[in-house]
Order: sequence, then structure tokens, then C-alpha cells
Amino acid sequence: PARPAPFVNKDVTSGDNPRDEYAKSIQLPRFDPNSINSLDPDRIELDGSVQEQLTELITSIAKAYNDNPFHNFEHATHVTMSVNKILKRIVAADDCEVEVDEPEDQVYSHLHDYTFGITSDPIHDLDHPGVSNSQMVAEQDARAELYANKSVAEQNSVDLAWDMLMDGEFAELRGCLFETEDDMKRFRKLVVNSVMATDIFDPDLKSLRNDRWDTAFHPPESSEYLQPPDEDVRDMKATIVIEHIIQASDVAHTMQHWHVYQKWNRRLFEEMYAAHTAGRLPNNPADGWYKGELWFYDNYIIPLAKKLKECGVFGVASDEFLNYAQHNRREWETKGEKIVKDMHNKLSNGQSL
Repeated sequence: PARPAPFVNKDVTSGDNPRDEYAKSIQLPRFDPNSINSLDPDRIELDGSVQEQLTELITSIAKAYNDNPFHNFEHATHVTMSVNKILKRIVAADDCEVEVDEPEDQVYSHLHDYTFGITSDPIHDLDHPGVSNSQMVAEQDARAELYANKSVAEQNSVDLAWDMLMDGEFAELRGCLFETEDDMKRFRKLVVNSVMATDIFDPDLKSLRNDRWDTAFHPPESSEYLQPPDEDVRDMKATIVIEHIIQASDVAHTMQHWHVYQKWNRRLFEEMYAAHTAGRLPNNPADGWYKGELWFYDNYIIPLAKKLKECGVFGVASDEFLNYAQHNRREWETKGEKIVKDMHNKLSNGQSL
């Protein structure tokens, strides 16, 4: 293979911490549908050394995950598969039931062009400690101090994964991923934004995402409002939709079959119960688990599923997310109290779930 360009070894970080690089909008390349139609993915071949480096990178990422019941590499792969599934549901603007302007097609094109999730999702919970960011701050964890008590686990994941990717042994892989330095910088921004999006409890990030969503999809009708240029709006829409795809995939189990939801719900309960018995979580999770899940569905999952429908990217496929979410919420309301009681009894008696 040809020697990779010098830029693949360059430090393209632009802030003291990953969160400092969080972008309101990421400028994405304009999309040429004719070029995509002329490509046959089955005929694309990677050099053997690049395949080996990719395998080694994913293996290194897998080994860096802790053996948590929930936040583990199996969860990372589940999220990655969910992103891939969602990306395949993207439809062209003229196929949507939602009425959109013709330039809106660029939003869908951007998402097709950047299958970012294949890289950002496997690393989003890298080295997760099995407790929340707030608990890491309360424990005065060194990582909390390093990241100024903000998005601690997420920033740590980005830094660890980026260091892996930038290792000298992956130079040819980077040369395959990035044709130019601008490609590499854009990729970095996508990774940072995608992973930061999984910190759903940070009030500042939450407020920023909500404001951007309103700006992108519900601009004020006032004549005094200065509408950004079309290309800026399309980039903002693509950026915010990317983040919502990541968020939906991170909790995909809540919008899938009831048995899938229960599998991961048990694992998260087990992880938090282990933290409680280890003295790292003050309250027994069993005390508020039933009502907490109902609150999570009403205030996060169902509104998120509605946003996936509202953005118009997924056509009628978006109904599936909302239908499963509402179904699981009803099932949990009926069966949840008994489920929590059974989980708690098993764990308190030393049994596994």
C-alpha cells in the first residue's frame, strides 16, 4: 500500500477537552447522488493490512471495556447495530410522507454519506466505571477533576478511543478513513458530538440540543427573525439528527421488542444494584425503579421517538420506534412492580438475573 499522507499523524483536536470541541453545527460535504449510484459496495476491497489494523483496533476497544452488567462491549455492539439499522431506514425526501422543501434532501444525503456510527458507537461507553457521572464527581474521581465534572465518562471514552486510533500502528487505517486533513477534522467533530450526545442528563447539553432542534425544525415565524442560509440550516439539521440517532440507539432496547427491553432493563438494574451494595450508590435502585422507568418513558423515550418521526428522515419506519416505546411503557405499567420485586429478591439472595 502507498505510504499514508503526513496529516494522518497530526493532532487535530481543538480544545482542552473533548467537550470544548462540541459543535452546534458540523459542515458536511455536499452530496452527489450520481456518484453514489455509480458505486457498488460489494466491489470495494480493503488492503489486507488495513483490514488487519481495523480488526486490531476493534479488539483493543473491546478489551478496554469493563465487565459491567450493562455498560459493556455487548451493549456497545447492540448500539452499533441499532445505528446501522436506523441508517438503513433513511429515505429520500421525495419518499417521505412528511412535507419538506426540495433542499431538505441534503439532510438525508448527509446522513447517507456519513455512516459515523460504525466508529463512534463502539467507543461511546469505553472504560465506563459502572456508575453515573454524578457519582464519579461525588467520589472525586481523578477523571472528574480532569474533565471539570462535566460529561466525565463520555469525555474519557473519546480521549481513550482517539488515542487508540492515533497510535502509529493504525496509520494505514487512518489513511484509508481520511482522504484529506479536513476529512479527519470533520470525523473528529462527528465522533465528539456523537459521544457527547449520549450524556442525556447534563442540563447544559440538553438545553443546547433542544434549542438547536427548535431552530432547525421550528424556526420563529416572526418577520424579525433572521433565517440562516439554507446550507447552514441543512448542516444544523443533519448534525442534530445525527445526535438523535445516537441517542435513540443508546436506548434502543426501550423501543424494541418487550423481551429485548427486559433483558437490558435487568442488566442495568443489576449494575446499579451492584454499585449500591458496594457503597457507591446511596439509594437502593429497587425503591424507585418502577416509577423511574415510567418517568423515563414519558419524559425521554417517547418524546425522542416522536422527534425521530418529526424530523422526516425515516418515513413510515419511524412509527416502529414510537409504537414499541408506547407498547413497552404500557407493559411496564402493568407488570413492572412485580418485575422489580422479583429482580430485587433474586439479587438480595445472591442469585443472578
